[in-house]
Amino acid sequence: MLNRMKSIKVFLALLIVSMLLPSSPYAFTENGDKITQSNSGITKAEFIGKISGHFAWPHPSDYNDIWKAPLKQFNDVKTTDKYGKEIEAAYEEGIINADKSGNFNPQSEISRQDAAVTFVKAFKIPESTKAAPFSDYEEIRPDAKGSINALVELGYMSGKTPNSFNPDEPIKKSEVDKIFKKITSTMVTPVQALPKQNSVAPRRYIKLYTPTPGATIYYTTDGTTPTTSSEVYTVESKGHINEMLRDNQLPQRTVVYKAMAVKDGMVTSPVQTFTWHLYRPVVADFQHTLIKEKTSTSPAVYQLYNDSESVRPMAWYVEGQEKGILFDVLQTKADVKNLKEYIDKNIAKKPYSVVVGHAHGDHMAQAPNFVDDHDLYVNERGWAAIGVQVLNDPEDQAKVKNIDEGDIIDLGGVKLHTYALPGHDHSDIILQNKKNGLVFASDIYGCTRAGSADNVNVSGVRTDLFLSLTQQTYSNLKKDGGKITQIFTGHDELPLNATHLGLYETALQQVIDKGEAGTSPTLRGNNDAPNSRTTIIGDMWKDGTNWIAIKLPGIKGDNTEYLTSAPINYNGKDGFMKYSVLSNIEIEGGELVGKTVQFAPDSKPFSWAGSTISVKNSLPNKFDPWSYNYTIKVPKTNKNITLIPTTMSTKVKSITINGKKAEYRSENRISVSDGKVITIKIVAPDKVTTSTYTFTVEIKQ
Repeated sequence: MLNRMKSIKVFLALLIVSMLLPSSPYAFTENGDKITQSNSGITKAEFIGKISGHFAWPHPSDYNDIWKAPLKQFNDVKTTDKYGKEIEAAYEEGIINADKSGNFNPQSEISRQDAAVTFVKAFKIPESTKAAPFSDYEEIRPDAKGSINALVELGYMSGKTPNSFNPDEPIKKSEVDKIFKKITSTMVTPVQALPKQNSVAPRRYIKLYTPTPGATIYYTTDGTTPTTSSEVYTVESKGHINEMLRDNQLPQRTVVYKAMAVKDGMVTSPVQTFTWHLYRPVVADFQHTLIKEKTSTSPAVYQLYNDSESVRPMAWYVEGQEKGILFDVLQTKADVKNLKEYIDKNIAKKPYSVVVGHAHGDHMAQAPNFVDDHDLYVNERGWAAIGVQVLNDPEDQAKVKNIDEGDIIDLGGVKLHTYALPGHDHSDIILQNKKNGLVFASDIYGCTRAGSADNVNVSGVRTDLFLSLTQQTYSNLKKDGGKITQIFTGHDELPLNATHLGLYETALQQVIDKGEAGTSPTLRGNNDAPNSRTTIIGDMWKDGTNWIAIKLPGIKGDNTEYLTSAPINYNGKDGFMKYSVLSNIEIEGGELVGKTVQFAPDSKPFSWAGSTISVKNSLPNKFDPWSYNYTIKVPKTNKNITLIPTTMSTKVKSITINGKKAEYRSENRISVSDGKVITIKIVAPDKVTTSTYTFTVEIKQ
């Protein structure tokens, strides 16, 4: 009996203690995982994570913009922390600040008054001077009173009790959710703008957005307050609006946008004012950066650029043990600055040649300064353009040498293989150092600058044929053990990695697989929007350089034949369902005898080096998706070959090789003998259209 009384006393004591202790802020799942209860407090990190996530503020590390401001950081927050990016993005927005020690104290609970201040800052709610009706009003910090007044007056926030606010008490997660829901369901979230306004740049492509679904954005660019009669902004209609400095505006100007967002049944957002400072010098010196040191087996690589150039292209100087190559010659006019003199003085240690990657004005302007003393290579499909724009003298034109697929440039210990991939321009060429995996590609790939809303314009070739040529080029880059480690482009300050080529193909492939549904409006405003058709993979504000936008022929939704129309018309609503063709065929142990592929009409006659000439816009020895009979040359020592078929559409219903089922890009080992015919049959996604290819084996003696 005595022991029983003791047990009851212990139980009652424990019960009283448990009642006096605060309840746990956590609940537990059946698996024992701890979860935060809705009536618990909320840390500053969690709170800012919610706010920052709603506004979709990009973190500076997530996008490629050389003009962005240096990253602002707290002493006690790392980018890699949970909510680290959201906290740093909010810091950049000016929504939060550091304490005297430079800390944010992310794991501390946020007080009711600090939460109110942050809500008002983030949603741009005007502060109020009407004192909130609380008995402890004077306990509220002076800097928080205006925010609390406003939230209470608008009905977004209430006191801890009807009579007291309790400003220093931690706010509960449930109350944060309640306030957040009230604000976002009552008023349209203020318009946001990208790129950020906190740095100076020569140009900005401006995107406006509001997180409120279905809201309409109205904006002005003349400093006036927007109304519902002002211009309407959508990415589809405006793209990212191009604000840059024309030559007659140099060296600087200020761009001011004002914007608001409206939605029926909701309070119109506060007007936001955005200001960008543009600066570009009238004339500037060339600059360079050493990207790769020279070794006995790999070349030195230097980046060259000039900050006075309106689109800031890149050129690349590559030097081996005996010779060098300058790839592209920038945009500055030859009579304004001399790139040759700069390279001779600051970079080159060996004699060098010059290669123009393609004949566009921002990549060939300095050619006259090299033509007398250096071998100058330009693909002949670009001669008409460079002859009109840069090299007008027939004597200078006569010094230009052609460069095309199959050419090899030996720099001493380093060989550069040449490939042609027209699309952006008919004269586009690529150089590859297979051993080290260095690819120099001018404007064919890349253009991943977020702040410039770049895209690669490949509208010079129909998209299906361009996909085929792109795949064949990739196969050639990998041929003979070729590596792809770094891709140096015309508008990316740093080399891209090999995964970029996969994104590039994926962007093209989705157009073939989905037709018009695989395309998007352009990202570029002014000259392009809404007059273009684009395919996009990834997000320029989230994916760093791992995104791609490719401009295709025509305008999204129009009747432009951006796909091949003969012998089968793949354009129109369901045309893409008819693809029963191969886009590439890879052969291991043998060599395909290719066809001459016409990618565009031949050039019109033009004057060159004192003569009138015309240039063919075709590529020899290529796989042509619409040619169905081929020869494969096989060394007599090989008894087998491996075929790897790539169909134009990944959605084909079937692939058979000699009657046996095969898969997309599968390896198929086949025995060979002289005269043997290999048959590949493909059934299109529509289950009706078919194509049959024959490959006749020729044993090389």
